[in-house]
Amino acid sequence: MFALTGGTVIQNGADASRILEEFERVQYAAVCFAGKAPESWAGFNDDEGNWAALSAETAQAMTADLKTAIQKGNVSNVCLSFEPWGEDYFLSADFENGWMALLYNATDECAAALYDSRRDGSDIAPVSIGGQTPVPKMCALDDFTQAAEVIAYFLEHGRFHPAMQWAILEEPGLPWTES
Repeated sequence: MFALTGGTVIQNGADASRILEEFERVQYAAVCFAGKAPESWAGFNDDEGNWAALSAETAQAMTADLKTAIQKGNVSNVCLSFEPWGEDYFLSADFENGWMALLYNATDECAAALYDSRRDGSDIAPVSIGGQTPVPKMCALDDFTQAAEVIAYFLEHGRFHPAMQWAILEEPGLPWTES
């Protein structure tokens, strides 16, 4: 059984994006594709500031291809960071068994996860963060079209998708706990 951690607030993406205000755009991206990477991602390096170094045209093409790959279930995980080296302030997405776990982590400051009030905390999603942290269904997503939109919006705008609800905990830890 899961519950929201004390102090966690639920906000729409526009309001929740206030925790991202010090950043302008994604600097670093890492994607693990399940199978062959789309042509636009072939040879994309893991160098510091890799996403920030792209032209607008290339970033747009790669974002479109990533959306398609997510919708088809051809992505296993994504990491999008505001830091050029891919650490600390990042959005991670893990895909497994038809579900996505999405977590924004600002090291030792706050965490945010998607939140679906239609689901209670009694069920565990068949996806975990980093292959080890269990996620309640209320903080996971089973619609890969919607998942693709959330990831693409973050890449393009450096903000949470405004149409989604987010569980925000403004202290170290996860926005949910196991009870």
